[in-house]
Order: sequence, then C-alpha cells, then structure tokens
Amino acid sequence: MTRSKTLLVITATLAAAAALAGGYRALRQHAAAERLTIVVPPGVDEAGFVDIGGLGQWVSIRGDDRANPILLVVHGGPGASLLPIAYDAFRGWERRYTIVQWDQRGAGRTFGRHGAQRTGTVTVAQLASDGIEVAEWARRRLGRAPVVLLGHSMGTIVALEMAHRRPDLFCAYVGTGQVVRMDRNEEEGYRELLERVRAAHDAAAEAELRRVGAPPYRDLDTLLAERAVLRAHPPASERALEGTLAQSLLFAPGLGLRDLYDWVAAQSFSLRAVLPDMMSYRAAPEALQVPVVLIQGSEDIQTPTRLAAQYLSTLSAPAKELVVLPGAGHSALLAEPGEFLAALDSSVRRYAAHPAPAAE
Repeated sequence: MTRSKTLLVITATLAAAAALAGGYRALRQHAAAERLTIVVPPGVDEAGFVDIGGLGQWVSIRGDDRANPILLVVHGGPGASLLPIAYDAFRGWERRYTIVQWDQRGAGRTFGRHGAQRTGTVTVAQLASDGIEVAEWARRRLGRAPVVLLGHSMGTIVALEMAHRRPDLFCAYVGTGQVVRMDRNEEEGYRELLERVRAAHDAAAEAELRRVGAPPYRDLDTLLAERAVLRAHPPASERALEGTLAQSLLFAPGLGLRDLYDWVAAQSFSLRAVLPDMMSYRAAPEALQVPVVLIQGSEDIQTPTRLAAQYLSTLSAPAKELVVLPGAGHSALLAEPGEFLAALDSSVRRYAAHPAPAAE
C-alpha cells in the first residue's frame, strides 16, 4: 500500500471513530434529557442569560411544582458550576424544591460567553452582589418568596456574605463543606490527610505531602499539589465520585464540546482570580439574621466538620442546627444526594413554610 493510501485509510478510520463517538455521546445526552423531563406546568424548566451585575450570566430554574420552596444553590470551585455535573444528583430534589442555579461570574457558560477579558474583576464581594441579584430576580420570576440559600464549599463563603447583607431575601442559610477559616481549615485538613494516607500505607502520597509541606500555601502550584493527594484519598462514599461526575459532564444534555472546554477553563481562571480572597477568609463572627443549618460529612477533611461545629456554637441566629452525615465527605450533596435531601426536608424545609423572625 502506498503512503498516500495508508494516510487515507488512517484518516477514514479516525473519522469513523469520531463519528461513532459523537453518535454515542448524542444518544447518552438524549437519554439524560429524557430522565430530566419536567412537565410544564405545574413545573418549571428555564435556562438562559440574565443581566446580573451588568454581565449576562447563565441562570437555570427547575422544579416539578412551582409551588415548592425555592432553593438557590451557590456553587464552589471557584468557578465550578454544578449545572453540567449535578443534574442526576439533583433530580430527586426537584420534586421537592424549585432549584435555582447560576454559572457565576467566571464559571461555566457565563465564562464561555465573556471570556477572561470581558468577565471583569472576580472577587468574593462581587460574587455575593451577583448572588443577591440572582435571588431578587428568581423571586420576581417565580412571583413569590421565600428562598432557601444553599452554599457548597467555596460557595459557602459567597452565600454567607449574601445572607449577612440581605437576610430579608432568605428564610434559611444552609452550608455544606462549610469554610470557616481557611488557615485553620488548611492546617487541620493537612494533618488529617497525612493520617489518612498513613492509614492507607501509601508511602508515595506521604512523601509527596512532606515535600509539599504544611500550610499556609503562598502559591497556587503548592495548593494544587496538596489537593491532588486529597483527591486521590477520598472517603469510601466518594471513591467513585470523580468518575461519575466526569461521565455526567461528558454526557450532559445540551452541552456542546465548546461548553465542556469552557467549564474546565473557567476553573483555572477563577481560582487564580479569587485565590487571595479565599486563602485569607475568616467567617464573620457576628450574628446572622436567618436560621442556619450546616449539613456536613463526618469524613470531610477539606473543610473539617469539627471547625464547622465550633463556628456554629459561637454564632447567634434565630435557630441553628448541625446535621452530620455518617461516612460522607466534602461533596455529600453530590455523592449522597438522597441522604442530603432527607436532611433538607427534616431540618430546613420548615423555615420555607414558616420563616423565622429576625434574631435579636
């Protein structure tokens, strides 16, 4: 066979493989869309760009019944939108709540539309201002209140600031993977991670942690090196989570290949932009004027549950509760969505029906 014919065969084979892969992905995306079907009315299923903070930001509203309580989810990362990875995890939630999510400034489709140059300054203060606008918009769009505010991981920093600024918008604050003080989070997390890798007899991981050294971390590369070890040693409940989320991302309905690229690129952009704010963060000690429920995994060492419990014990609020999910880790809302939903129903839903009075 001549060289030109060989190249032609290789090209044709690659093209056929790409077509098959594309067809398989389309089938999986269609199957996911079928699972996510919501009957409208009485439900709601809307997504699009909304002018938030002078920037078109992607906002989604989904739920089986518009009469259900509104649950505004503030994602973490930074820049890691939950929309293309949590749709299966949240499907059960949508039968009980009307879920509002948005790709924050510097995340997901919002980042894809504007890019690094037109996104503007990304700070915790700006993200909190954007979040307040999203809450106000959602209340107008759905024609009612109140709103349950849920923050995850770095999103707890943003959501707590939202609740402090505008308690009138929210009937309850829910934190999971609650950040309290980044310096203490990192110190205790490093210590507990070292214990975990020793218990696993992973000498290579222990050597890597010793090479990285104990926090505080002054540069992004060192932080990411420590996080790589953390991701490789999750609790049992989250051992399959990265693979599950990767599949969800690849087969997310309506997500194009460019959207996929933007979802990944956004996290690198946002982490660099928000890192100074994030690493110096300390949760405000003053009173919060809404009920507070922290839902933590017992095995969360990225944002240690012991620190969250200490913070809650010193916080003044109309009502407060710590719910610990046995065996769960930092991403309990994704790894164990059924148990997390049960905690929402038992400890949070009542505040949406009967908003608590402001704290003294």
